[in-house]
Amino acid sequence: MEIYQLRQFAAVAKTENMTRAAQSLSMAQPAVSKTIRNLESELGAELFERTGKGLRRTEQGDILLRYARAILNAELDARREIEESLHRAGGLCICALSCVERLSDILAGFAAEYGNADFRIGSTPEGSDLLLDSAVSRDEVPAGAEVLFDEEICIAVPDGHRFADCGAVSLTELADDPFIALSGSESFQQVSEHIFRSAGIAMHAAIECDSLALQSRLLSCGMGIALAAAGEWRQLCEEGSVHLLHIRDAECRRYIYVQQLSRFETHSMRAFRAFLRRYFSEIG
Repeated sequence: MEIYQLRQFAAVAKTENMTRAAQSLSMAQPAVSKTIRNLESELGAELFERTGKGLRRTEQGDILLRYARAILNAELDARREIEESLHRAGGLCICALSCVERLSDILAGFAAEYGNADFRIGSTPEGSDLLLDSAVSRDEVPAGAEVLFDEEICIAVPDGHRFADCGAVSLTELADDPFIALSGSESFQQVSEHIFRSAGIAMHAAIECDSLALQSRLLSCGMGIALAAAGEWRQLCEEGSVHLLHIRDAECRRYIYVQQLSRFETHSMRAFRAFLRRYFSEIG
């Protein structure tokens, strides 16, 4: 008795029709019929009764189906475990389109808890195992992705700005202020454009920079204002050099999510996703 025979038998048992079973297996119907006849001959028992409506399993067919399912599931588990062992040897590739500034803390925290891991940081989702990204609403989060955290997007203004002590402001009130845009993150650019569109005004960047660190330094020096994820700017606010203001006239949240990109979820991927849940729950 061979695995391929059990696979074809299980397909026939599921469909109770030789033709539909052959179609599901992308095989010719005579080949599947021959496999079933050979199995019946080998076992010395009929596995199906032929009826006017198709096929019906015999008692012996029910017995074989129970074992066939167990064997086929075991074969699938063996393939998955072997694939995982091969995949683990190649490390874990993460594409971070959001939360880039937090990534070093995330990786260090994971290493402290699970030991050093072979991480690769991908620049694009293609070829990566996990994607860390954000969306402007829950409806925009891809199917199958897991939302880890949502945070408010505020306007960051330097100490001494005319609105620094107001607590909240409309984007229209800031239309003439120089805006410092973060050009190094396509994901945050999309969030920024969404916020300005929902306020009904165009975004005009006076300065573009490719890192959050440079953006925050420019802002602290009074070079302009910026959109800021509340969690990432918390330390600057505590130092008093920057003030975060709620935005009155726009939808201003982003939803950070993790999405599995590779076909098979390895042990390392499960552990990393579990760590991400804990990490973001602690900063919430």
